[in-house]
Amino acid sequence: MIRNTLLTLLATIIVVYTNLNSDVVHIPLLVVLLLSLGLGYLQPQKGWISALQFVIGIFAGYFIGQIAGFEPKAAGINQFSTYISPLPVLFGGFMGSFFRKALEGK
Repeated sequence: MIRNTLLTLLATIIVVYTNLNSDVVHIPLLVVLLLSLGLGYLQPQKGWISALQFVIGIFAGYFIGQIAGFEPKAAGINQFSTYISPLPVLFGGFMGSFFRKALEGK
């Protein structure tokens, strides 16, 4: 569980950095989807915990970045991709878990 929490924290840092430095909405959402697929694959039984940690971390990173004074390349796109990120996180976590269970034959 601690390993997955650390991986979720690392994924959150990557997403927040990508989100702050992107000028289009597609790149941060693609990164969110791919990382949540990986997290769901690594923890198929309780992947929803990682997904919740991931969503909370993305929102916390966005608001901490705003408080700390980081200037995103495109503020509106940054805000939109942060607010829409729970959808690909939950979808990716579920699909990663599904892929793992399908490959293992369970």
